[in-house]
Amino acid sequence: MGRRQVLITAVYGALMTALGCVLFIAPELDSVAWAGIGLCGAAAIVFGVRRIRPRRPGPWWALAAALVAMMGGDFLFGLVAGAGAGTDPPSLANLCYLAMFPFVATALIGLTRASPTLVGRAGLLDLLALGSAALLAGWVFVVSPRLAGGGGLTGTEWSIQAAFTLGDVVVLVVTVRLVRAAPRNPSAILLTTGAAGMLVGDVSYGIAESRGGLDPGGPADFAYVVLYATWGAAALLPSMARLTAPPPTPAATDTPDRGLGLPWLLAAVAFAPLVLLVQAMTGPVQDGPVIAAVSGITLALLVTRLNDAVRHHAEGLRRERTLRHAGTVLVSVTDAGAVAVAVRTAVRELLPADTPHIIVVDSNLTDLLPLNELSAPRIVPVSATPPLWHDRLREFGDVLVCPLDAAVLYIAAERRDLHTVQDAVTVLAGQAALALARIALTEAASRRDSDDYLRAVAEHTNDVVLVLDDDERIRYTSPSVTELLGIWPTPFATLREIVAPDDRAQVDATLGLALTGDRDGTRDTWSLRRPDGTRVLVEVRFRDLRDDRLVRGMVITMRDVTAQRRHEMELLRRHWEDTPGAANRDNSARKYH
Repeated sequence: MGRRQVLITAVYGALMTALGCVLFIAPELDSVAWAGIGLCGAAAIVFGVRRIRPRRPGPWWALAAALVAMMGGDFLFGLVAGAGAGTDPPSLANLCYLAMFPFVATALIGLTRASPTLVGRAGLLDLLALGSAALLAGWVFVVSPRLAGGGGLTGTEWSIQAAFTLGDVVVLVVTVRLVRAAPRNPSAILLTTGAAGMLVGDVSYGIAESRGGLDPGGPADFAYVVLYATWGAAALLPSMARLTAPPPTPAATDTPDRGLGLPWLLAAVAFAPLVLLVQAMTGPVQDGPVIAAVSGITLALLVTRLNDAVRHHAEGLRRERTLRHAGTVLVSVTDAGAVAVAVRTAVRELLPADTPHIIVVDSNLTDLLPLNELSAPRIVPVSATPPLWHDRLREFGDVLVCPLDAAVLYIAAERRDLHTVQDAVTVLAGQAALALARIALTEAASRRDSDDYLRAVAEHTNDVVLVLDDDERIRYTSPSVTELLGIWPTPFATLREIVAPDDRAQVDATLGLALTGDRDGTRDTWSLRRPDGTRVLVEVRFRDLRDDRLVRGMVITMRDVTAQRRHEMELLRRHWEDTPGAANRDNSARKYH
């Protein structure tokens, strides 16, 4: 904690202490003191939000509104109480108190929903069940006997007081859940302390009213001062931003929230029937409605917990079935395109129904990604993906990036949906990576076998056989190329690089025609110059077998037709010499010469 932070907290604490002293030393100024305490607590929250700037400030604004509403009720109550002890609070003050709980509920929903550690509600439901049982115990063993002894409160006033107490218990349970999820967060501890103060204050107020009236400066006032002070101080600490920060990517060793355990939940559910049994055996049942309400609440919480367990189990079975089916499909695929289709289908089935999402399988930009993005699946902002996909994925703020051996899988969806499927997609990515590796190894072995077959066939023929890869580099060359062209191609050479510069134009023309024309074959005749200066006529045939699983390349066959063409020209010359016209020309030449 920095020096400025210590100074701000010290000034706030001193101010709240001074106002609290005014409340206890000068009870006639309690309305002014409550107004100052409430406004200071709300102002501290506003100041903390402006200074620390949490990513989601809505819950804190709601908490500030709750303090203002409660301050309004205390101020009105202080004005009326100043007229004489035992005066009932005005209806407007009760409305202000009741209006506080919707704001508190909004704040707590926002805090628990955005907390980085609250990923399940099992523990929260267990705590609510235990809190309900504790509330029943307090009512039966503490509040009810005091009410039976007398008091000046009407049934309506007791109903209002019971509503306050029930709300206090719920708030306390939720804040305790925050502390249980983030035990080292000072802001969460202060929120829980304030909730406890609110519960103690309302209970103390009810007891005091049942005895004839609330005396200023009692335990209730002290508990309310603790509420204002701690909730305001919670917003002044930097730890308040962590309560509303988006949850980070869970580690692989994280375990789901399993709650407090079945024994505690069963004990909370069985407590109300046990109290009913004790009262029925010892005398008339005096707290039947309260026992019935608590029993219904705990039973509903138990059913909710069981429903969640059944739903999570069903989701686990669905994910397991989807992964098993995807594994079966990936075992039988033979090309990368089929792997991409299987992955997209499996991811759509893994995501919750009707979930908006975008799935991209990128097999081109793997070498452009940082190494840390290729190490393990993780959730990153869209801005961390390659720029090519920004426009397509910008509809969502976060993307799940999974490496797939020679490709990368991008899944864009809401962050909570990505967390839901992250573990399953990790397993799916491993299966897809194995399938791609198997396909690559199979293709490499097939090409090796194909090259071995070509080598075995072409080594004993005078024809030259070349195999070009997709980048037009020579992958295989038969030994007869030395006899035909007088050279041996260097590794990774192209077809243009093994001919003389003057002959490259005819090579480029035929190669371009072969790449864009008929795949059954392109024929041509080249006149190529050897290193010794002599020329050779070569008959060339191209066959595009890039789609063939065993070849995966362009096959070129070259044959030396120099002697054949020379023999054809000699035969043509002899044919023309044996004709009558040629004989007449020969006689005329001998006669006149």
